[in-house]
Amino acid sequence: MCWSRDYLGGQTTKSISDAKCKIYIKGIEAGTLTENDNGSYSFEYEPRCRITHIPSESYTIEDEVDYASLIESVKNRIGSIPAIEVFFSTEFIYKEKGSDINLFSTINYGIDSILSLLIELDKEIGIEASKTRKILQDKIAKLKFHRIPKDAWFIDDYVFYREGNVFEKGERFEVITPITTGVKYTHFCELLHVEITDDFIQDTFEAFKRMHIVSFSEQKKIMPTLLTLHKDGVLSMVMFESSIKTTTYRKINEIASDIKAGADIIAVFLVGEMIYYNNPELLNLDYRHRVANSHSEMLSFNMITKDNSAQYLINSETIIDNSKDCLFPTLIKVKTDESISFVYPIVEAFSIAT
Repeated sequence: MCWSRDYLGGQTTKSISDAKCKIYIKGIEAGTLTENDNGSYSFEYEPRCRITHIPSESYTIEDEVDYASLIESVKNRIGSIPAIEVFFSTEFIYKEKGSDINLFSTINYGIDSILSLLIELDKEIGIEASKTRKILQDKIAKLKFHRIPKDAWFIDDYVFYREGNVFEKGERFEVITPITTGVKYTHFCELLHVEITDDFIQDTFEAFKRMHIVSFSEQKKIMPTLLTLHKDGVLSMVMFESSIKTTTYRKINEIASDIKAGADIIAVFLVGEMIYYNNPELLNLDYRHRVANSHSEMLSFNMITKDNSAQYLINSETIIDNSKDCLFPTLIKVKTDESISFVYPIVEAFSIAT
């Protein structure tokens, strides 16, 4: 006997099978468990490796014999791209045979559904939960796997430098705080002392700017941060640090993919430190050499909506100087070519989203 929970309808249904148990995640059939001789259940899965790189392109390597062959395939493909540097990410995907669903992309729903199911069963049956059931519930509640960002488990970021034929793997970390997920914009604005008006996108952006300008004035450094604002006024933030730029590009593309898939995102904000070069010829060098010849550092704020995109800059020294006099600096809006902007994937996603 097995139970399945339909998350879309919020209903719990029961089905009986002699040897197989279907798995439903978010109302979608995600696979079938086959009963083994010892009474346990198992399923067959197929690993895949997806490669995404800038300039934007994505492809999947399948049926590699071993890990060494996989690495060689990636190097050959990336090395064939005619560019001085290539930023790319590898993602390992696990699908059940015959299915297109990435099992680990929905595992958090599965874990939460099991815990919710056990709790609802106790309420439905109306008897005190057994000691065994309580132990199981406690173990599920303490699981941390599904609370850690999935890219920490299955995604790696790299950069390939043509000069020297160098492949560099990035190091990164992500900050998770109580204000990073599922926060109403009104609460966010109140925390940053921003007055609420009838334009909640602009209000949220003002709070976003204030948060990072204040932080930079105190720490002299900020982490790249992406904020997504939804139609219902709920926001989520991703604050991260990485040793290479690939991580930022990947996260921008992930948000763009969510928008194209129908996510109710109405605005995306991005902040990060930007290096400015006086000599345009430096753009012909890869990042290792460009950064060694930088002339100044600026704080860059991007706001992208379905109807508009804008970039605001402020010199980092200006922020520090103004903070000494307790002044809030003015940001300068700059005109940029959207088609070559690194946030263009989000601009494009909004333009085609229904």
